[in-house]
Amino acid sequence: MNPPKSPLVYGPTDQPVNSGSASSDQPSLRASVPLWIVAAALAATWFLNLKLLLSHDPLSRALQLGADLAKEQALKAIPQDWMGWLAQPVIQLINEYVTPYAVTGKALMASWALTLGVIIPAAVTLLAFVGIHLVLRITGGAPGGWRATARSVGMCLGASDLAVLAWTWWQVAYGDDFFSRALGLGVGLLAIRLIALAWLLIDITERHRLGALRVLLLGVPSLLLSLAFSALLAFAWGLWFTSGFALTALR
Repeated sequence: MNPPKSPLVYGPTDQPVNSGSASSDQPSLRASVPLWIVAAALAATWFLNLKLLLSHDPLSRALQLGADLAKEQALKAIPQDWMGWLAQPVIQLINEYVTPYAVTGKALMASWALTLGVIIPAAVTLLAFVGIHLVLRITGGAPGGWRATARSVGMCLGASDLAVLAWTWWQVAYGDDFFSRALGLGVGLLAIRLIALAWLLIDITERHRLGALRVLLLGVPSLLLSLAFSALLAFAWGLWFTSGFALTALR
């Protein structure tokens, strides 16, 4: 008859160790995610940000709407007997007048889309990693190491950016009237950022085994300050698409 199985296993020093604690020491899924995968996911999300912003450029849409309205009013003013030979020159004249403004506006909005969709999120992620890890090292150490900080910041902020992207796309594609879309977008953006920042604080605390004092004196004030900055970014992001919602309502 086989002997009963013991819950104790022997480690390298031949001391009995509880098998449950031995399994709990295995690296978690979050800790085993390679940093290059996190970086690639962030880059892909920021690229999709840029693509979504450029495809819903409010200034270009406003110029196009103004040009269409000008053509419509000009054609209404042309007598019916002159329509055959005067309509095309009028339309061409309006296009020649609007085109330089459209090209300049498109370039301006493209640069702002690059800033809002790529440069700012990348800078925020990098500064958050450097700032958090530096403060942890100064105020008592970061037992998890810089890789733990990088994973925490990359995964939390990356998930936040991806959620913002998905929520914005949903409001653009399936939203109803102007007010419900604008309100839904604004509330959703703030909720996503708040959840992400709270998750980041909890994750950093877990990875580096922070004490209650550091969480209370450093983590909570940093959370509130980051939330205020995130609200400004959410406002800028929401304004871009809310302007497009308004133009859609005017059509």
